[in-house]
Amino acid sequence: MARILLLGSTGFFGVEHIISLVAVRRNRPQSYLAVNVDGPRIMAEAAKAVGAKSVVFVSVVGARLDSHYKYLTSRWMGEQELAKSGVAGTILRFSLVLAEEGGILNDFERFVNFGPVLIIPGDGQTQFQPILREDAARCVIEAIGKPELLGKIIELGGPEVVAFQTIYSWFLNARGIKKPIVKVPPGLLIPGAIVMETLLTNPIVTPDEIVTSQLPNLAEGIDSVSTRFGWRPTAPSTWAPIHWTKAPARK
Repeated sequence: MARILLLGSTGFFGVEHIISLVAVRRNRPQSYLAVNVDGPRIMAEAAKAVGAKSVVFVSVVGARLDSHYKYLTSRWMGEQELAKSGVAGTILRFSLVLAEEGGILNDFERFVNFGPVLIIPGDGQTQFQPILREDAARCVIEAIGKPELLGKIIELGGPEVVAFQTIYSWFLNARGIKKPIVKVPPGLLIPGAIVMETLLTNPIVTPDEIVTSQLPNLAEGIDSVSTRFGWRPTAPSTWAPIHWTKAPARK
């Protein structure tokens, strides 16, 4: 049986395959450079040192070298560090990953408690291809057994293309939240976001998140998972009304 290391667990001895999920979405308290860029390089060096056969590196759809998008640039740079290392690796870029806690759900919960209205940057029609966390995890595990994917960047998403406002409405309807929605041009929101990022340790949104939210976030095709792995992921539109009805228990 192959021995797999999931970063950050500990101990590399005898590891055959490494799965890297480590990243930060914001530049503090840990920096993009330390985690998203240097992290893959250090991981690759460790993989070579223990003779690991392969690495599955989880990244994001939209990773690119573009100074306008700091987070996406940091993820692209991390991918490049892995590629330069010479370690056999597969890079899986996912669209928006949905779960019963964390991620975008945490953002939605903070948004609805921020004021009397719900603010959407832009027109709310930016397209996403959300995938459930369990389906994303299955792709990661199955990629280990697919040597034909080594050296490739694979962009994956769920079976639906939906607008950001639609995903937000899944949450609002599931929780029975009724507040006015106000769509604001991103440029008008950025000055306030700059102030919050400067003064607060955990602002509700950052300037980089606002500009990034306007980019289409689509995989390599509507059937990206079935094409690469031979099965169809769950449709988030049927999952969210059931699984987002209650707030997750906080530890």
